[in-house]
Amino acid sequence: MSRQKFCLMFLLMCLVMAGCISFEARPDSTRFFALTSLPRTSQRGQDGAETNGLALGIGPIKIPGYLDRPQLVTRISQNRFAISENDRWAEPLDENFLRVLSLDISILLQTDRIVAYPWEKSQQPKYQVQVEVLRFEPNAEQSIELWVRWSIIDSAKKTITVKESYLTRPARDKSIETSVASMSEAVGDLSKQIASAIGALTVAQRY
Repeated sequence: MSRQKFCLMFLLMCLVMAGCISFEARPDSTRFFALTSLPRTSQRGQDGAETNGLALGIGPIKIPGYLDRPQLVTRISQNRFAISENDRWAEPLDENFLRVLSLDISILLQTDRIVAYPWEKSQQPKYQVQVEVLRFEPNAEQSIELWVRWSIIDSAKKTITVKESYLTRPARDKSIETSVASMSEAVGDLSKQIASAIGALTVAQRY
């Protein structure tokens, strides 16, 4: 066998071995996260006394395009983002946000008559809460920023309240787990503002 053929065969064997190695199963390093609701102990008797049984509709929730993806997003600077391929949402963020906000408001107002957008005509709520998310992500220091514009609409489709909320949660550490936990807490803070506004509307209508 000539030296040239030997070298060619040796190179071919190396490529085959490299190919076999590359096809070996690799562990999946993907991690999945979800927002969580307030604990049931967050019920507030004063709000519940006025709004128990109140029919509410939550949604739609609008999120910006840069957040409308499976991957978690971190704001590195004002105009720069980091997108993690290994850290992902377990469900679409707008759906997760809607579900947690609904649960939080249900807990705070002590009503189980909560419907998520879209709902049937037969489920027409007394008030509808619409939320437009303007910013919702950890920054480079892992502090959470939640900036939303929200409105309350009555059953006659009249807009009663339009507000903006800018909420922050400080970083406890720089892990993704605590960042997502802080994001959940920020949604809880928003829920408390919305629940307070709905409670005030209900009291005002009694007089």
